[in-house]
Amino acid sequence: MQPALTRLYPPPGMDFPLRGLYLEHELHTRSTAGKPFIYSNFITTLDGRIAIASPERSSHTVPEAAANPRDWRLYQELAGQADLLITSGRFFRQVANGEAQDTLPVSRGAEFSDIHEWRKQRHLPGQPDVAILSSSLDIPRDSLEGYRSRRIMVITGDGATPASIARLQASGVEVITAGPGQYAGGRAMTAALAERGYRSIYAIAGPAVFHTLVEADCLDRLYLTVTHQLLSGNEYDTFTQGAPLVPARGMRMISLYHDAHAPAGASQWFSVFEPH
Repeated sequence: MQPALTRLYPPPGMDFPLRGLYLEHELHTRSTAGKPFIYSNFITTLDGRIAIASPERSSHTVPEAAANPRDWRLYQELAGQADLLITSGRFFRQVANGEAQDTLPVSRGAEFSDIHEWRKQRHLPGQPDVAILSSSLDIPRDSLEGYRSRRIMVITGDGATPASIARLQASGVEVITAGPGQYAGGRAMTAALAERGYRSIYAIAGPAVFHTLVEADCLDRLYLTVTHQLLSGNEYDTFTQGAPLVPARGMRMISLYHDAHAPAGASQWFSVFEPH
């Protein structure tokens, strides 16, 4: 049996099992008319690193010291409640280069079989569909092959070149233009996905996509793991990146759990926030 977590907020403090902690949130039931429930998740160190440079890679990667199976379990539970994943073109370029951290969830590992059963009991499809947010439309076609059993969409701005759109459409990918200019807008994207019937959307892309959602006030919930580690280093990502948010977006803490059992040599918090 996995060691328990301690709830710090809301009071009273109590111990809870790790397994099922996020599944009980039933995120697929939280959408409202015309508005899917959109949530995101990050793991960060105390000094704000979600990804760092590596000499063996052309792109940043989750710090090996921070990544741990207890956080990964909850990441999979969040994916299990989605009918759509939002990722980025960068992920599929990493797939093509052999640098992707993993395949898109929900993992088929035996330890996550209960999540698949959870989806089945709630009449959710075997895997969430995939929406790729991309301004360049530079998505290697071979990198999509492992996901052909799912519906794949690419979301871009109205300024995308017709030739790039046609190339993707010719490979069987639906392209959605949402918002003026080169980049997709958060509200236009959300409206387009609502029209297609999506209710629970898990944004698992990086800081630029997260900024797009927050700036447009489309984010409904943030799940944030904070590992109690200091990494330092000059080349890193934090979990939001883009123009200053004016006004600042206030967040209200919903829950906070202390995990004394990972990562190695440290501990971590599992926290949940919603916009004020």
